[in-house]
Amino acid sequence: MTYRTILAVLASEKDVEPLTTAATRLPGGRDIHLIGCHGEPSQFVVLSAPIDVPDVATLTALYEQADSRMKSVGDAFTAACTREGLSYEWRPVRSPGGDSATSALTTARTADITIVRQPDTAAEDVAVPNFESLLYDGGRPVLILPADGRIAEAVSRVVIAWDGSREASRAVQDALPFLKAAKDVEIVIVDAEKQPNLDAPEPGADLAASLSRHGVHATVTKLSRGSRSTAQVIEEQVVAANADLLVMGAYTHLKVREWLFGGVTRAFMDKVPVATLISR
Repeated sequence: MTYRTILAVLASEKDVEPLTTAATRLPGGRDIHLIGCHGEPSQFVVLSAPIDVPDVATLTALYEQADSRMKSVGDAFTAACTREGLSYEWRPVRSPGGDSATSALTTARTADITIVRQPDTAAEDVAVPNFESLLYDGGRPVLILPADGRIAEAVSRVVIAWDGSREASRAVQDALPFLKAAKDVEIVIVDAEKQPNLDAPEPGADLAASLSRHGVHATVTKLSRGSRSTAQVIEEQVVAANADLLVMGAYTHLKVREWLFGGVTRAFMDKVPVATLISR
């Protein structure tokens, strides 16, 4: 079991190298088909005062800039895949909003996994793609890389954020190729006694037993949140374990679950401490 069809959402040329490299470090290695998708607006509306007529010169410049960005990203992606000897496709998409993540939704639904990179908004002149659309409407797991694009050459240490929910269960299943290849897997449970979906005498034991039947040896760590947020506890444990990958589920009813559980999904969607696989 591994990933074969991988979608890389390329918001800018800076995404090309880290996402292409990450794709080759997934359990499928180079025996994959990598699809690169970049979005640009299909139309611009610029009106000139005072009579509100289209500003033709500005519109022409905007379309030319969009064409140039599309070509630059496509050329860089083609060069990177050719260098790595990968099977690949380049899919430029024009949509009303031009968001690369939203533009990739149709492709995401037939891929095994989607990989994205969180941009460094302080250093990069690029809008943050709508990763939530991929997560909530794409139907496939999303692997989010931190802004520096790092992912271990071989993912050997994995932390699973486990609360017994449907979403967490789906994330574990989607992450099985990583889990089976890893050397150390840690199931982390925060405030086990407060989790409504954990009613076994030993929370996490059933998951560990299930994974063992796939040849995955997993340990269970139960932590108390105290005055910290759940996201902080998980992030601290990821750092303490020197983990290469975090696996977690995304809450279906985001606003309600943020109120109940401290916005774990939102926190990691905004900034991941390490490569993070999220499913729902």
